[in-house]
Amino acid sequence: MTITGYAVQFQGSGYVYGGPGWPPGNWDCSSFVSTVLGRGNGLPIPGGRWGQPGEPPHSHGPDVSEYASWGGAVTVTSPAPGDLVIWDGSGPNGHIGIYLAPGRMISALNTAMGTLETPIAGYGPSGLTPFYRRVTGAAGGTGEGGGGVSVASLWQQAMPGLSWKDLVVPAAVVLVILAAAGAGVALVSSGAVLATGYLAARGGQKAAATVGSIR
Repeated sequence: MTITGYAVQFQGSGYVYGGPGWPPGNWDCSSFVSTVLGRGNGLPIPGGRWGQPGEPPHSHGPDVSEYASWGGAVTVTSPAPGDLVIWDGSGPNGHIGIYLAPGRMISALNTAMGTLETPIAGYGPSGLTPFYRRVTGAAGGTGEGGGGVSVASLWQQAMPGLSWKDLVVPAAVVLVILAAAGAGVALVSSGAVLATGYLAARGGQKAAATVGSIR
């Protein structure tokens, strides 16, 4: 499950300051984040992993300041869903949540409000500016846990330099071939050669253009 998908299902749960993170609602802001990362997505947390001695749900585990300086995450300026929203302070003077969308997060707030999706602005300690951190091992940009596969990345590996628009002409050739399939194997072979040659030429043109643009 994604970081955000796992987190939002607990909206409306409670809040316990110093809570160890399980069952739902038995958490504060940082043990909620530890639960989402560790229990929900199998990601490491500062100091170890979910379920180890000293970590949730056996005890509270890492606090806001530990997440703020954690080597398992990097600070980013353009947050994506699943990134951490951090006001770096000790105890009640700090806060941490999970970024959902521009200006929105989910976090365990306090005993009165519980765990809620809220705006980012106005829902952290006053006097502190929030910053964003992306967990290493989560698919940044979408904030998805477990390292998802990018279709765009696979496309570029298979046909570097080409976009889907470059397949319009070869696709048209294939349609003509299928429409005239009764003409025999020779036509099919000729069409395949034409399509392959076109793709190679387009790839070469784009590669040359790219090299020229970075000089």
